Amino acid sequence: MPAARGSNWTVEEVQATVDSYFTMLELELRGEPYSKTEFRTRLQETVNRSKGSIEFKHQNISAVIQALGGFPIDGYKPRSNVQGILRDVVASYYDRPASVGRLMDDFAGRRAEAMGAIDLVQPTAPPAIERTEAPVPTERRGHFIDYQQREESNRSLGLAGELAVVKRERTALLVAGKPRLADRVEHVSQERGDGLGYDVLSFEPGGKERFIEVKTTRSSEYLPFIVSRNEVRFSDEAGDQFHLHRIYRFGGAKQGFYTLTGSLEQQARLEAETYRGWPASV
Repeated sequence: MPAARGSNWTVEEVQATVDSYFTMLELELRGEPYSKTEFRTRLQETVNRSKGSIEFKHQNISAVIQALGGFPIDGYKPRSNVQGILRDVVASYYDRPASVGRLMDDFAGRRAEAMGAIDLVQPTAPPAIERTEAPVPTERRGHFIDYQQREESNRSLGLAGELAVVKRERTALLVAGKPRLADRVEHVSQERGDGLGYDVLSFEPGGKERFIEVKTTRSSEYLPFIVSRNEVRFSDEAGDQFHLHRIYRFGGAKQGFYTLTGSLEQQARLEAETYRGWPASV
């Protein structure tokens, strides 16, 4: 029978669960089919835990991977309340010359092709994302590779997402009977430069300007987005005319997007991770 509810997981149980998770993750990053149910059933032969307990542990693993800057398994929503031992075991995978790091790097840098407008779905509600602290790097490890930052720097993916939004905005205005406004939709990050604080200039049917910043990922809606100080500042200046479109699972069968409207200082939880420095006065 399963272990008593609430009992602590042993090192052996955690290791077996993390091993199973990373095997699934490698298959997912390669684009190969697999069954989460089959993996869980096999794991239960080794780990004396209930289905719900194993599922929650998988979500904990997702949270640690996401906090490390990686891409967790789609379908295991990151959940906090993570054991310290779990953080250490998951982090140990980043020490290994294993294929998961190469696969994440490939996933982050994979070239994206332009596609049609993201008009097959309506925006979803912004998801609730639980914050999890990343493990502290050891002296030997030095640092963890931020694959999410690498994906943010993938210009082909960013451009493909922006083009999809441009097409969607033009289509929406044409459907609303506003062809002149549709003609005025502008891909400003390409036509004027990438320093204005937004990517696409569009319009409400009544003519009010909409300033759209596009953030695109191939991962799920639970992955944090990365914004610049300039984008945050502009969102505050533009107020409710600013819209951040977060496109997720780009190019996949379950592609979607959500929108944050208004100042990102108010609509998002922001964390500063880098500083600009110069010598202090003496």
